[in-house]
Amino acid sequence: MVVQKTIDNLKSGPKDDKVAVASGVAISVVVVLLAAWAIFFFRNIQKNSLQLNLSQGAQDEFNFTSVKEAQERLKQEYSNSTEEFQQLRDAAASQEMQFQQQTSVQQTGSGGADQFGGQN
Repeated sequence: MVVQKTIDNLKSGPKDDKVAVASGVAISVVVVLLAAWAIFFFRNIQKNSLQLNLSQGAQDEFNFTSVKEAQERLKQEYSNSTEEFQQLRDAAASQEMQFQQQTSVQQTGSGGADQFGGQN
C-alpha cells in the first residue's frame, strides 16, 4: 500500500524526482550484484586454490648446484686461456731474443760494414 502511493506520487510528480529515484534504484542494483559477485568469486578461489609447482621447467636451470658447476667451468676456461697467453708471450719473447742474437752475430761478423752495405 505504501509502495503503491509512492509510485503514484512519482508518476504525477516532476521529472527530476523520477530521475533521482531511478538512479538510486540502479545504483542499489549494481551494488547488490557486485557484492554477490565478490562473494562467489572469493569463495570459488578459496575452494579451488591451486598449488603452484615450481620444480618443473626453466626453474630447474637455476638451482645452486648447476650455477656452481657453470662457475667452476668458467674459471677453468679462463685460467687455461691465461696460461695459453703466457705460453704464447714466452714463445714470442724467446723467438725475439734468438732473432736479436742472430742479428748481433751477423753485424759483428760483417767486418765493419753498416746495415746499408757501406764501410765504416
